[in-house]
Amino acid sequence: MDELSHALDEDLLKEIECPVCLQYMVPPIKLCKNGHNICSNCRANVQCCPTCRGEFSGIRNVALENIARRLNYPCVNRQNGCLGSFSIQNIAIHQAVCEYGKIKCPFHIYWRCPWVGFKCNLKKHAQASHPESFIESSKIRFVRLEAFVILSCYGELFTYNQLFRDGEFYGAAQLINKSSEASKYKCVFTLRAANGIEQINKTFLVRSYAEDWKTSFSSGKCLRLAEVTIRKFSVQNNLNLSVKLFTV
Repeated sequence: MDELSHALDEDLLKEIECPVCLQYMVPPIKLCKNGHNICSNCRANVQCCPTCRGEFSGIRNVALENIARRLNYPCVNRQNGCLGSFSIQNIAIHQAVCEYGKIKCPFHIYWRCPWVGFKCNLKKHAQASHPESFIESSKIRFVRLEAFVILSCYGELFTYNQLFRDGEFYGAAQLINKSSEASKYKCVFTLRAANGIEQINKTFLVRSYAEDWKTSFSSGKCLRLAEVTIRKFSVQNNLNLSVKLFTV
């Protein structure tokens, strides 16, 4: 039955291949007046139907969209060796961290690093190009309010980001792997006061690398402290913050 379902998916996927970009279409799927399909991205860039040169209608192919929602899409990195297939809800999340696909260097968001490559080569790149921000350990201590590093531990790569914005301090770790794997790890924060007695301990699950940092920080599932707390636990804007990753 699994082989039959797979064969059926393959046949149906041929029907939702965009005639312009040749990628499998996802809703919304647009139609021309003669009934030919095109993906929404390509529709915005062409003036007439690439199949018949007819005009486009304002109608969506709702029937084909419903079929698309029931299909499993192969990863775009299939030719590179990825054999996974995913629902329309999960395919983009997987492809963002697929080990057979290319990813941007995590440091591009702050330092505009131009590197783009396979995940399996990211560690070597980080060691060579960002040695001051690459840590081969599951634990690190911070004194600055803002930091961005890559941690290598447990056979995985993690990004850790902490910043101070609009009167609040944030800290979160992300796993550069499948989203489903992130919950296998937790991040333990220990912020100590200068008196050596008071401290704050917080534990949160690691977030997915497929998630942007704004979403991670606004999730309510990461370290978030008010400015008044940070002032109490800092000396001349220096912290005594320990961050430790553990398996769950």
